Amino acid sequence: MLNFGVSVATVPTHTTDISATTSANSPVRVAVRIRPIEASIPGELCSRAEQTPCIEATGNSIVLLPTHVDNDCSQHGGIVGGTRTEFHHSFGSAVSQQEVFDSAVAPLLATFASGQNVAIMAYGQTGSGKTYTMGMGMSSVSGSDKSSGIIPRALEWVFTQAPSKVTIELAELYNGKVNALTAGNQHAATAADALSLLQTGLRRRQTAATNANAMSSRSHAVFTVTVLWPGQRKATKLRFADLAGSERLADTQAEGKRLAEAKAINKSLLTLGRVVAALASATPTFVPYRDDPLTFLLRDVIGGDAQTLLLACVAGNEASRAETASTLAFAKRALAVKRHKPSGMLAGRLGSAAEEAKRRIAAEAEAEKLRNMVKQLQATVELLQLQIAASSQTVNAGTSAISEQANDAATYTKDQITVNAGTSAISEQTNDASTCFYGNTKPRKLVRKVRAPASAQSAGADIDKSVGCIKPLKLVRKVRVPAKHDSKGSLQAKIRSILLI
Repeated sequence: MLNFGVSVATVPTHTTDISATTSANSPVRVAVRIRPIEASIPGELCSRAEQTPCIEATGNSIVLLPTHVDNDCSQHGGIVGGTRTEFHHSFGSAVSQQEVFDSAVAPLLATFASGQNVAIMAYGQTGSGKTYTMGMGMSSVSGSDKSSGIIPRALEWVFTQAPSKVTIELAELYNGKVNALTAGNQHAATAADALSLLQTGLRRRQTAATNANAMSSRSHAVFTVTVLWPGQRKATKLRFADLAGSERLADTQAEGKRLAEAKAINKSLLTLGRVVAALASATPTFVPYRDDPLTFLLRDVIGGDAQTLLLACVAGNEASRAETASTLAFAKRALAVKRHKPSGMLAGRLGSAAEEAKRRIAAEAEAEKLRNMVKQLQATVELLQLQIAASSQTVNAGTSAISEQANDAATYTKDQITVNAGTSAISEQTNDASTCFYGNTKPRKLVRKVRAPASAQSAGADIDKSVGCIKPLKLVRKVRVPAKHDSKGSLQAKIRSILLI
């Protein structure tokens, strides 16, 4: 079997001095950790490349070795190597979890106890050991002291400092959406409480098997510990970010749901790279925090007010050379990140943006005011409509009552007219009857002498029946007619008028 090991001392390298890329105001410290080659990635394509190292750590430097594998593994190569880069910390494959914590994390915890926010972020390809190092895997949370990751050790340290109050929160960014894995900020009284809450949240995290990793994290996880120290009025935050690993689709051969997840992961990591590049620029420039939910969520971790440790994890074998080189390039850019003070053109842009934001806020406030006025007017109109409807019902009821009263009055008037007419007729007939009874005429002889026509006789009979006048036969016989009424014509006319009433 060929020996592909190469001594660092014999490799011609180009060295990057950390002092040339960092500054006193750099908010980011960078550490690189190499995963042991024995923990090979399931499904890697070339067995020789799996066992051949492409990177080595010496001191605080990382050396990318020249490639010595070709032909069947050429698709994983393409990077000649021979470069040496100095970082704040470099950890070879034999370094333990305790050594990583003591060397890179413990100094930041002292800063955290003084009241400054601290963030620790793990970055690298899938299967490079990020979750194991951070302690967000079930084995590195509840395992032995040897396998415990950074988070369990940090929680134990926090509670040894007698904090006044500690709350924790776990969230994940999956397919561009933030999901809470704990029910908001949970109070923790001890390190055991905090670890228990963390374990509960991690069971909900999205993980799945791929050709590159049997337990691949399909989401970015952010674990936040908020601590109020004795004597301090403002709480400080210790934030841990376990980023999902970048994936080469040619290696993972992801399809369907896994392919969509890989695209979302790679997109967010690409935006993170642009943010780091903008913050590392020598001149102030626009930082695209809002281009992706991940960078917006971590805006105070990189380039913000937090002191940040970027832990770049690499696989370290020849099969992962391209991904290893990409991770080292990202880590190198992070060395140059610094806090920019707004000045010049950037300050002008910020000022314009602030003014525009103020105008938008004022416009939105005015629009909200108008919307409230419209709502009030609509409510007033509805109230008036109800009042009008009630008034219409009252008017209709009154109109109906008046109409009924008018009908009753008309009926009464008609009946009264009828009664009056009947009363008049009866009065006239009564007068005529009285004349018949009490007049000075003597109709006996006239009645006997005058013969009324047949029509008149029938009419008289009808009158007798309708009026009910008693025939004055006997009275007529007793009445004496004066001599002046002996005239046949006048008496006949009077009788006829009586008969025709």
